[in-house]
Amino acid sequence: MARFNLDNADNYGNNGNGGGFFSLKNDGDVAVVRFLYDNADDIEGYAVHEVEVNGKKRYVNCLREYNQPVDDCPFCKARMKVLAKLFIPVYNEDEDKTQVWERGKKFFSQISGICSRYDDAPIVSQTFEIERNGKPKDTSTTYGIYRTKDKSDGKTLEDFEMPTILGGIVLDKSADDMLYYLDAKEFPPEDDEEDDAPRRRTSRRDEEEEAPRRSRRTPANSDRF
Repeated sequence: MARFNLDNADNYGNNGNGGGFFSLKNDGDVAVVRFLYDNADDIEGYAVHEVEVNGKKRYVNCLREYNQPVDDCPFCKARMKVLAKLFIPVYNEDEDKTQVWERGKKFFSQISGICSRYDDAPIVSQTFEIERNGKPKDTSTTYGIYRTKDKSDGKTLEDFEMPTILGGIVLDKSADDMLYYLDAKEFPPEDDEEDDAPRRRTSRRDEEEEAPRRSRRTPANSDRF
């Protein structure tokens, strides 16, 4: 599966425009968020292909690294464009919910720089103000990011639900699934997708609290997932 970090981001795709689940639509719009990372090493990019599923545009994970043969990914072999994307998990303090901010690879250096500059505490324990500088559809739009306080409030990743990127926002398909899609323009019926909303996994803290309750179930009453 093709993921990348800052060092090899230039090997993937063209930069994409913003969008996704978190957005600032107008010039001067501001939001206060937490980036759901501990540090810059947590930041990952995804090499994806864009397809249409049930009349909607969806991303599918590319199956090869940039230095692997094109034949390793059926979509690459079919000359489908590879897009380099960031899906940044944020907690929107203004809306009190976890969201995903979709950005292109050129944003990698900015978000990495923010995380490195303020590494005196885990990034998730700090809040940042994001300000949009640019009108709607302006391709030269930039975002100012400013730390709102000088010190950590002690929050950790365990305090937040995390969105599912691979297998949620980004479809995780096999080579056989891709070959089926190229022929039928849809994925196999058994892989019908749910809605576009980002699926969420429980936080680590929730999983730890749930584990003792699951252990007390009898096999006959156990839920299967």
